[in-house]
Amino acid sequence: MRSKKDQKLYDKTKRYLEKIGDPKLDERMKVIDLVLEKTDKEERYSYLYDLICDYLDNEFKEKNICGFCHDLCKRRRNMMERGIKKNTYINGCCHSYLENADCPYLKASGGCKIKNIACKTYTCFYLKKQGIRYSLNKIYLSRYFFNTRQKFYMKNTYFVDKPVIMQGIMKRG
Repeated sequence: MRSKKDQKLYDKTKRYLEKIGDPKLDERMKVIDLVLEKTDKEERYSYLYDLICDYLDNEFKEKNICGFCHDLCKRRRNMMERGIKKNTYINGCCHSYLENADCPYLKASGGCKIKNIACKTYTCFYLKKQGIRYSLNKIYLSRYFFNTRQKFYMKNTYFVDKPVIMQGIMKRG
């Protein structure tokens, strides 16, 4: 038997998914059931955090959102095609111009060693101009399960691994 609060979260999420016409409604509601089975708050947040990171990883990989080809993203290839004489670093936004180095959490095979929602939801201005952006309020797993302060914290805390993020989420919960 669910608590009233959990039932409310379940109902709100279901209404949201119905409103946006999600074709995977039943599948997503099964995931919500799994989330609601977690009664410990920290365990629930940790599980949600992992699900969101996995969702974003799959989203970027399956859709090839950054358009990597020969280790260069769409934006950098576009700059080269237009004759802009900037260095064309590989690894896109995971390369720091200020440090002239890749992010220390970047794996040699591509991708990230850590789970960080801020890094995973980030899209450069080039992608944003194309209408590609990610908001935690549009990801059904975070829409009602995290409060505004937690979502702001997750969205703006870059280059930090999950244990540190979890402390911040719990503190703002």
